[in-house]
Amino acid sequence: MEESKNVWQLIYDELVKNGIDAYPPAIKNGECKAPYVMFKQAGANRLGRYSSRRDFYDFYLYVPRNRYSFLSDYEAQIKQVLDNPPLYPMIMPTGSKENDYFDDNYNAHLRILTYYNNVRDRHV
Repeated sequence: MEESKNVWQLIYDELVKNGIDAYPPAIKNGECKAPYVMFKQAGANRLGRYSSRRDFYDFYLYVPRNRYSFLSDYEAQIKQVLDNPPLYPMIMPTGSKENDYFDDNYNAHLRILTYYNNVRDRHV
């Protein structure tokens, strides 16, 4: 019997299947030498008075210092995977995108996208 996967695992598998270099938090260290994405669960909100909640996922897109002009193209590659089946409509974009900034710790430019997943809360 195949083990059921959680949403994070499904996202990871789909990114990797599509050739995206993807990591969980605190795994990738050192200078960014090629584009990659780190993503994590980023909290949850209860949806009104319903027995559902909205889980959030942040996607941290990194590109090397000398490749800032590639950041928007890399975002489009990531969105091509996230915004289409089988992940869509399981996860949906929030429309939130943080300002780009340079991360000295990785010598990389960074952009953050946020997506959400609605989940039935069995404990409410």
